Amino acid sequence: MDEHNDKLSWGTKINYGIGSTGVSLSYGVAYNKASFYLLTVLGLSKKFLAPLFFFARIWDGFNDLIMGTLIDSTHTKLGKFRPWIMAGAVTNALVAVALLWKPPGINGTGLYVYITALYLLWDATYTMIDVGYYAMIPALSLDQKERDQVAMIPRIFAGAVGIVSAFSLQIMEALGGLTEVNTGFFRYALLTSAVYLMTSLYSAALVKERVVQVQEKQERFSLKQALGILFRNDQAVIVVGIMLLFNLANNLTNGAAIYYFLYEIGSADQYSFFTIILGASQAIGLLGFPFFSKWFGRERVYRFSLILPCVGYLLMALVDRAAAGQYIPFVAAAFVMSTGYGSMSVMQNVMLADAVDYGEYQTGTRNEGIIFSMLTLLSKMAGAFSELIMLITFSVVKFGGEDATEATPQAVSSFKFLMFLLPPLILLATLWLYARKFRLKPELMEGVTAELQRRRAEKNVEIT
Repeated sequence: MDEHNDKLSWGTKINYGIGSTGVSLSYGVAYNKASFYLLTVLGLSKKFLAPLFFFARIWDGFNDLIMGTLIDSTHTKLGKFRPWIMAGAVTNALVAVALLWKPPGINGTGLYVYITALYLLWDATYTMIDVGYYAMIPALSLDQKERDQVAMIPRIFAGAVGIVSAFSLQIMEALGGLTEVNTGFFRYALLTSAVYLMTSLYSAALVKERVVQVQEKQERFSLKQALGILFRNDQAVIVVGIMLLFNLANNLTNGAAIYYFLYEIGSADQYSFFTIILGASQAIGLLGFPFFSKWFGRERVYRFSLILPCVGYLLMALVDRAAAGQYIPFVAAAFVMSTGYGSMSVMQNVMLADAVDYGEYQTGTRNEGIIFSMLTLLSKMAGAFSELIMLITFSVVKFGGEDATEATPQAVSSFKFLMFLLPPLILLATLWLYARKFRLKPELMEGVTAELQRRRAEKNVEIT
């Protein structure tokens, strides 16, 4: 990067984006597929999994706030973020492999204890890299357009990873199968963890923070202080609510899709291509976000991003009712739905980056770690609620785990309810919250940015 140019080079932006590659691969198998593995391969009880998933997410979500405070209190030659990215990548990759490996001779109570310990440890180690990585966005640039790009690029790499992940079931089958322990899932975890380490460490080695606030040395943050900082920032609280609802709707659709295609449609290949189509549509949404924001304004794009998935869900429901089993019309409707989610995935990063600036404008302190820890906290809380809703629904219709794994009419109805009937209702609530409470509009942020630049000029704040 040119030292005399305040603009981020494209090389820096790309190197930053590469860091999301391995994280997305590992997350896809250790998080998105973990419930499927534990429920159908190990056959663990839903009465055990439901509270484990729920309380693990809630507990670990608060760990995100703790991690945010640790990041904001970190001062090393590597900066605030990179030490945690590196430590998180190494530990989380190892734990992901262990989670999907069943030790010989461990059964019954011992297996439940083993899974509980590894599941909680995976969440805790993932927090290090997830909070550290995304909290770095507002520390890379103050320019709004550059932030749009920086927030978008990791999603592009994650989308490319999604193409590979779409065939994860087939890859696992080729690596040893989906029904036996220590074969397909475990070997796939080894492969993805190797990529995880290489890409995460590469990115952390080459990308450093550029916006550094010079302030007097202060005591280390406490969790109580972190919550105080968050709740004094009224717009950060609103963004938290928007993100929670958005992620809940998205997680329900993604979580139910694998069951819908495997047990109702009966085709892993169709599920794979469905996932690819969704990845492609999300890529359109996230790639288009900076351009659409420039052409139509952020506020219109934000509203459209929330409305478009609702339109897609409506079309999915109509296709399912009028032409059940028609794959192409159903996927076309899902394409519309997923495009909005792609735009929202960038939107939430940009909203949080603006909330960081707004918080500094209000209080005079800059807390990227605490504010961006909400990204992972809310993602995990949404995951907790979505998994709890799914497992309760499956218990009602007696599907999976200790019950028969069959596509009964009741089970099929539950897949549809979770996949494309409940999520649009959640998104309508999200749209109401945004329209009524969100105030970080472009005209306000222009004034905030100008004031922060003036303060930095007076106080000799570094932009390296």
